[in-house]
Amino acid sequence: MIPEEVQKLIAKYKAGDISENELSELYSWYNQRAREPIMIDDVEMQIRLERIGRQLPNTGGRKVSFYSWYKWAAAAVAVVAIGISIYRYQTEAQPVESNLTIVADTTASAQFITADNKSISINSIAVGDTVVSDGLLLYKTNDGYVAYEYQEGKSETNLMHTVRTPIGTESKILLPDGTRVWLNAASELTFAKQLGRSNRTVFLKGEAYFDVTKQMIEGEGYATFQVHSDQQMVEVLGTKFRIKNYLDEAVASTSLYEGSVKLQTMDAANRLDKSVLLKPGQQGLFDRTKNILDFKNISEGEPQTWRDGYFSFHGATLEEVCQQLARWYSVRFEIEEGLPNGEYHGDIPKVYSLNEVLSILIQDKMKYRLYNKDNQMVVKLTQ
Repeated sequence: MIPEEVQKLIAKYKAGDISENELSELYSWYNQRAREPIMIDDVEMQIRLERIGRQLPNTGGRKVSFYSWYKWAAAAVAVVAIGISIYRYQTEAQPVESNLTIVADTTASAQFITADNKSISINSIAVGDTVVSDGLLLYKTNDGYVAYEYQEGKSETNLMHTVRTPIGTESKILLPDGTRVWLNAASELTFAKQLGRSNRTVFLKGEAYFDVTKQMIEGEGYATFQVHSDQQMVEVLGTKFRIKNYLDEAVASTSLYEGSVKLQTMDAANRLDKSVLLKPGQQGLFDRTKNILDFKNISEGEPQTWRDGYFSFHGATLEEVCQQLARWYSVRFEIEEGLPNGEYHGDIPKVYSLNEVLSILIQDKMKYRLYNKDNQMVVKLTQ
């Protein structure tokens, strides 16, 4: 029985008239219910599948269809979006040869690595708390960003800090110039201790979303903000964009949502090679293995749902899906040769266990099993 207040939230969602707070409340309720076991016989399951299937096109504006997957799996994803009903179902197509349930490590914490190589757990800092270390004042803002400043006389400009996010963690950072950065899992952001007026250069490994504030230098105009990552550099004045540049992926992407971005690539000798100016709604794509720089048009919300607690698949290959999951769960994937690659489209909440995510993703005639190999949990995808 769905509570009356939740029914009202579902109605608002389907009408497209729901606030961010209400949407968060609805997802929270659904995620809680999704963890509760529900017994459904075959007849009732078929009735629910048919009813949900008829409602798949009505997703409140969020694209959640996963084609080339089981009908029940597509319906399960639709439930995530519209809250119609909740069920669990195990099919013969995806036996699990282990009773292990893999979840993200909730004890893991992003780390703030100081210029003198001290590591401070960001999880240990609550809103309103301040950590003091060798003149560094580290604190958390009301909206969850980690920020810092220095006591007088402790302002060496040539030293660098790093924020590091292990597998299964994220972090939000407020830089001294007012720029806000959201750092995704398995990533690093390194920046000058006194980043500010004339030195707005940061170094990224992995993925981050940037909301860069404009910085005026009297008599000189606006100061540039540069993000250096593997074999490329992005230069802006003040804008919102995302960079995804993991070393285990051949293609780096830079997505622009506001303002303008100059994307430059470097050759093997670290010299400027290619350059493109991106406009809002465009994504730059740099294939490091082929040394090709290209761009395409994107929708505004398509690549950003990872910041809202979702795995986001938008035309992703099976290998790309596994790479994204491996950065959230401490596992390694092995993909058997001959498995269909296909394309994956949709969003799945990160609060799910890996087993639940795989149950949604598994394609026809594909199986998976979990086992331990050299103290590393392995997910093997087979036919």
